[in-house]
Amino acid sequence: MNKYDLVSIMRPTAEDSVVEELHKTITDLITSNGGNVSEQGVWQRRKLAYQIDTFKEGIYTITSFEGAGNIPGELDRVLKISDDVIRHKVLKMES
Repeated sequence: MNKYDLVSIMRPTAEDSVVEELHKTITDLITSNGGNVSEQGVWQRRKLAYQIDTFKEGIYTITSFEGAGNIPGELDRVLKISDDVIRHKVLKMES
């Protein structure tokens, strides 16, 4: 099993319930593919380095997890179609 960190930036107008729903979706996707989430949380609302779409701020979230090599591709697919996520990146951590 590989270790990964998923960093996502959500639109700043997102409610807390939307953030919690996204975390639930991510956790369900990881666990259904045989992985496990070790840590998940919201960093903070921050000003973006450059404007993305019409947003100058974003809500940064992070999820640390372990899983098989197919999980990052599946997360990428799901997060690309989400209207609430404006950017995301899955990083493979060194063992």
